[in-house]
Amino acid sequence: MSKAFPTVGIIGASPLARMFISPAADLGIEIEIFEDDHKNLNTIRTFAMKCDVVTFANDQSPLSVIKTLEAEGITFRPSSTAFENSYNKVANEQTIDFDYEITVMVARSPHGQAATWAPTQTLQKDGICMMTITPSPQLSAAMSEKAQMLALDIAAEVGVIGVMTVEILVQDQKLLVNNLVIGPHVSGRWTIEGARTSQFEQHLRAVLDLPLGDPSMTAPTAVMGNVVAGNKSDMYRPYLHLMARTPALKFHQYKIDPRPGEVVGHVTLLGKNSGELINEVQHALDYISGEIDE
Repeated sequence: MSKAFPTVGIIGASPLARMFISPAADLGIEIEIFEDDHKNLNTIRTFAMKCDVVTFANDQSPLSVIKTLEAEGITFRPSSTAFENSYNKVANEQTIDFDYEITVMVARSPHGQAATWAPTQTLQKDGICMMTITPSPQLSAAMSEKAQMLALDIAAEVGVIGVMTVEILVQDQKLLVNNLVIGPHVSGRWTIEGARTSQFEQHLRAVLDLPLGDPSMTAPTAVMGNVVAGNKSDMYRPYLHLMARTPALKFHQYKIDPRPGEVVGHVTLLGKNSGELINEVQHALDYISGEIDE
């Protein structure tokens, strides 16, 4: 490392990129976020040379750019090879019937340490992940363990460094890999409050080759809901009602233009009764968006 505490460069200006700031500050790690043209070799090179390691909040940068800079000695984690391998590992590209969808996040460090979180069930609407429930209530303990082992094996085969999410379709107790996503994932936002080590802190630990943190849950169940902008433009005023009604509800505002249909934040609630948690989170989403007014 070039100094006492390292600098991690994150390519991809997005709410997910900004979620690294808090755990990085806790660890004393400097964060630089790249917001310029992801296809411009020179601008990425100038950015990367200021960092000890470069990672990603998304996969928008062309592999050719990453490969060129790797050849110049710049450290990217995950590497271009891991991205290429992930593209070749998706087994199911055609539309199939399935009972429900889960995601399993796994983290790996350069020296091979690995950890995984409890499987998360995702609820989709119009192509948007509207809600996640962790652990997946429809998944048996045996299937949960099988899904986690599958994710760990795939991550090792891909050679990923950092966090990777395996999107899995469950059909008649069979696990069908649908997609691989390298980097932080929308379905893992619950980990900020719901896991002893969030996906964002774990990703930083992994790319810096620090010992990985404990991924176990801080409560029996975590429900996260994505806030989709609706008729309301004031994202602050709903706090008055929602904080009074559900003091345990946690809010995350992305501070982006609340255009209708766009995800502008998320809320998380922890507890024991998944049905009650789902109802409270859904109420919060409906109230913030303006679908209900009480």
